[in-house]
Amino acid sequence: MFSVRAATFAAFAGLALIPALAKAQDTPPPAQPGQTAQPAPSPAPANLPPITVTAGRGSALDKLDVSTTLMTREQIQAAPETGVDQIVNRIPGVWLPNIPTGQLHPTAQPVNIRGFGTSTTINTLVMVDGVPINDPYFRTINWSTIPKNSVDRIEVIRGGGATSLWGNMAMGGVINIVTREPTKTGVSADASYGSYNTSTAEAAGSYVINDKVRMGASYNHAQSSGYNLTPAQYQNANLVPTASKADNVAASVYATPSDKLKLFAKAYWNQTYEDGLVWAFAHNSWSTYRLLAGGSYQIDDQSSINASGWIASGSFGTINVGSGSYTLNSTGFLNQFVSQIEASPSADQGGSIFYEANYGPLRDIKVGVDGRRTLITDYNSLYASATANPTTFVTNGEHRFQGVFGQGTYRLGIVPVDITVGVRGDFWQALNASVLTQNSSTLNVVPNTSASSFDPRVGLKFYASDEVTVRGAIYRNFSAPGMNQMYRSFASGTSFTATNPNLQPMTNFGQEVGIDFEWKGVTLSGTYFNNNLNNFIDFVTVCNTSPACAAPFITAAGLSPAFTTIRQYQNVGNAAFQGFELIGTWQPIEKVKLMASYTNTVAYLTSSTNPTLERTGVQLGQVPNYMITAGVEFRPIETLVLTATMKSFPQYWNDTGHTQLNDGATLIDLGVRWSPAKDVDVYGSIQNLTNVQFLASGYSLTSFEGSTVSTTSIPQLGMPLTAIAGLRVRF
Repeated sequence: MFSVRAATFAAFAGLALIPALAKAQDTPPPAQPGQTAQPAPSPAPANLPPITVTAGRGSALDKLDVSTTLMTREQIQAAPETGVDQIVNRIPGVWLPNIPTGQLHPTAQPVNIRGFGTSTTINTLVMVDGVPINDPYFRTINWSTIPKNSVDRIEVIRGGGATSLWGNMAMGGVINIVTREPTKTGVSADASYGSYNTSTAEAAGSYVINDKVRMGASYNHAQSSGYNLTPAQYQNANLVPTASKADNVAASVYATPSDKLKLFAKAYWNQTYEDGLVWAFAHNSWSTYRLLAGGSYQIDDQSSINASGWIASGSFGTINVGSGSYTLNSTGFLNQFVSQIEASPSADQGGSIFYEANYGPLRDIKVGVDGRRTLITDYNSLYASATANPTTFVTNGEHRFQGVFGQGTYRLGIVPVDITVGVRGDFWQALNASVLTQNSSTLNVVPNTSASSFDPRVGLKFYASDEVTVRGAIYRNFSAPGMNQMYRSFASGTSFTATNPNLQPMTNFGQEVGIDFEWKGVTLSGTYFNNNLNNFIDFVTVCNTSPACAAPFITAAGLSPAFTTIRQYQNVGNAAFQGFELIGTWQPIEKVKLMASYTNTVAYLTSSTNPTLERTGVQLGQVPNYMITAGVEFRPIETLVLTATMKSFPQYWNDTGHTQLNDGATLIDLGVRWSPAKDVDVYGSIQNLTNVQFLASGYSLTSFEGSTVSTTSIPQLGMPLTAIAGLRVRF
């Protein structure tokens, strides 16, 4: 602990001297006796990136030495996909479930870049306006909190090269969704309707009081009767479509008291409901409240201070259903029962402050600190049958994160090379945790634990010519285990999920090299990446119908001997994530833009603490071996935009144990937007144009890559053909 902290603070002490040394180099020597003092040379023109009043701390994406994508508002509005989750799912190299967010359980919505982001180990950081929105307990994303109309741009940084600035959970990369700022006084309205009684309605307004104060507010409502996730041959009266509803309210104030000072405050509220998630009795609810405030102060033309902070609270609730006597071979049984009632209120606070500057050849210097605190209380009652008394767990926990970071880019004067050096110190504490089994009044107080990590990174960007840029980066990063991985207890039938307070953080050493080409409307980007991750966390079946094996776990939890299967999150060994990305665009004529990408990812355990439970050398779960995306935008006339997107992927295993195989598919979406008048848009889209029927959650097998299907697990369909049309007006 001491050595890591000492190394961190020593590194930042050295980094803090850089601005002073740079200024000293720019300061002319004092005039000698008899000489006339020469005036100081004029300072170089300011080269700070444009200040946007958000909580973000990133640099201009096109200047980074790693693979990035920026989606503008125009591209987002033209996208055929209606949900932000499915728009993000079409970004090259990003993998999300192929079931819309309104039809997925809140705990089953991970985000995956380069293999870092399965539902058992989520290591891709998602933010809105620079604030993490990964759930404090499960780390998953409720995409219903982000209406499509609210988004100004989507910034994606692939790989762990961003973690020197962002730290925990950014191993796979960072997705920052920036919401719109009010720019002029006016109001707008938007309404749409489509397949499965899917509809949206939105009203928004902005008011510019003067050149110093701007305000905005919006309300968005979305609902759908949903489609039936269960294949037709397995349906009965209790297996129903999944209906959903989401309401969002947002408000913002931007103030510019002086030319140097910019301030902002934003508030968000969301309420999401799901009814009939597979089973008619199932129900989910998720509420979120968030307040964000901050600003920047321009010290001079070359430097500024930036600060932001947020407070948030929320609650997740679920009612899950047991299948009773139903199986895939006996679909007529209707004796399903409520198997779980859970409520998980949470709190989340955090913030950051950093100094940003340019000094001569030193550009984009950022030195700062950040912190986050998350708290959870989980009330979880589980029922073995319709008449059984519940097994009830009450879990409490708290995680704290503190980070100190610094990064800067040096432009060599001899050759056109940018060298970026970053350092970060992460300090993590897990504390105040306990698990109470109410049935036996067994209280397990979880010992506090902590960890520190010193994570440097070095990157290089060589401007070989006006058309060709070569880049590379080497980095180390850190990710702490999630609270649900450490503390959540779950009992179903004879199976019990045990806590594991001894989980250790994961650390990763990553390298990537890439080349970017741009010439006469053609861009081509290629990146090879290699990551070696230690202490990989996965969900393991520790005991399989073995009373002797299960006994220590159930005794400690105060449970009956009926539980003979034990599952637990464990550090299962070390893993490798390797592959390459090819991303290209072409604009052959002014009215046509083309895009295509190919991503290959090989992710596997290189060593295992228990090779019989977690095999080495096999593809990790929820990591397709490849993905292909393509898109075209055609503007035959100025007021008409036609778009088409495609995503193709192969069969892939849903789990590292290779007992559930999901289907591959090629999905095509079409979109149209017509503006018959200046402030009027008529739009429409068709998703899954060819109505491909595929299992986004496939059949479960009884053994590793086996041939025998488990009849107790129901496969789930991906999104079928869905059409929607809408009208947007502005006043």
